Amino acid sequence: MTLLLQVPDAIVPSISGDISWLAVGLVLVVGAIIVFFFLKNIVVNTILGIIGWGVFTYVFHINLPFWPSLIVSAIFGLAGLGGMVVLGFLGLI
Repeated sequence: MTLLLQVPDAIVPSISGDISWLAVGLVLVVGAIIVFFFLKNIVVNTILGIIGWGVFTYVFHINLPFWPSLIVSAIFGLAGLGGMVVLGFLGLI
């Protein structure tokens, strides 16, 4: 019965001892770390922008257009929110 479950070595390629697969694995690990740190900054910026938008809208009662200001705040964070407030002050939105 156990012979039916075994796969011949010729069918399954082995990566054991092949240095090129070690390089591929290291490149993937380094790439994942870089993406993690890059996305972490984007996520923090987005969260701060949405929290700031909520504070300006519901605490300070600043009337900004709902969807445009929310989207800009989510994409650009507090800098986008500041830009929207300046545009609102100038009467452009």
